Amino acid sequence: MCRAPPPTSFIVTVKSRLARNSTYQRTVFTRPSGTISGPSSGARTGPASPDIPPAPAASNAQARARQEEHKMPESELVVDPARIRQFGDPTDTVFCLVTNASLLDDIRLVRTAPYLDYRILEFRGGEDEFARLMREEVPEQAHVLVMSPDCFFQSPPVDVLGPRRKLLGMACNSTPTDRATLRHFLRCVEATDPQAQEDFSDRFFELAERGETLEYHDARHGTVATLRLFDRELVWNQQAGLVGWGEQQIVPAGEISVLPIEIREFEDYLRLPLDGEIVIQGYPILHSGTPSFSRRDQERIHSELWPLHEYAVVCRVENGLITEMTSPEPPGHAIVEMFEALFQVDSRYRIVWEIGHALNTTLDLLPGNHAMNEVYGSTQGCLHWGIGLTPFTQYHLDIISPGTFVTNDQGDVLLGTRIPSAMPLKSPVGLAN
Repeated sequence: MCRAPPPTSFIVTVKSRLARNSTYQRTVFTRPSGTISGPSSGARTGPASPDIPPAPAASNAQARARQEEHKMPESELVVDPARIRQFGDPTDTVFCLVTNASLLDDIRLVRTAPYLDYRILEFRGGEDEFARLMREEVPEQAHVLVMSPDCFFQSPPVDVLGPRRKLLGMACNSTPTDRATLRHFLRCVEATDPQAQEDFSDRFFELAERGETLEYHDARHGTVATLRLFDRELVWNQQAGLVGWGEQQIVPAGEISVLPIEIREFEDYLRLPLDGEIVIQGYPILHSGTPSFSRRDQERIHSELWPLHEYAVVCRVENGLITEMTSPEPPGHAIVEMFEALFQVDSRYRIVWEIGHALNTTLDLLPGNHAMNEVYGSTQGCLHWGIGLTPFTQYHLDIISPGTFVTNDQGDVLLGTRIPSAMPLKSPVGLAN
């Protein structure tokens, strides 16, 4: 089984979304017309891109396929491209599923969408191998879904992707991913509404641009931290919304993240201009790092951090660096000790490297260490903190923190809710039928 660092991100620099010193990156170029709706309404307030159909109504054939799915063996993975709305219109297009040898016998493609052809391609790992697949086996006009839990998949450059392909990649290599996990998150991909995510993103940036700072509050603990938006270069990366030709996206999609520099770089002097107190409490995700990492060590560290779903850790942050950690409850002291152990091994874990604003309001959390939980957006969006950056550090840790809400300096809420919330096991928004 091939192992390597998890993918950092699929990004294409487009333009500056937040003006002045910020860089804005996203995987898609097409901007929908119409007014901006609230973050959880999912309402289509303007016409969608003509290449993106509305949520497909199940045909008789699709309905029968769904009924048959429930009768299939537990090992089977059903992939239904007709339900993946990011791809859009399949006319004159070939659907290609790129996956690993271990899954080939267990995959069933639902062939109800009017694609010219359906193909399943084996991926053995490596940039050169993927480039060969794209060159020799993927047609020039194709929708490509990459599902590679056994081998590291690197985002291909523009010239490899090509101008008439759309690529979606499941983030399933940096954490253990079995068939049940893939099955769960395939359904989450199907439930994702790209137009609603476009509307959410538009509203987020519109409100952010009204002020000079963003504020991260936790009403339960009376904490606040301030991110200064314009006193240095920041990189905003949007992994959400519609996907056009020649573009790629991580799925399940739904995140707006901010980092101090382009995500493929890492230096310990780079910092987010973040000051104040933040609360880490919720759902930890520990992504693996270099090829020499141990799944056993990853599982052990994650288990030490798992009590975060019950107990809070309050962090003092100065210029993006964690300078102090405390827990108001005695059971949380062991969590602080685990963090301190990480800091001793590599002091760069003290850097708050990423602030992730997740907006997938249809994703159901799956208990455990699962990378694809990262875009969990509850009902009004959900914040997660990121420390470490693979492959530069052994691990990258995300902590989904639903008790945090985000405002601009005018008091407008961009993400989350002012009402304190406990850590849910599942999103109140169910999966698609």
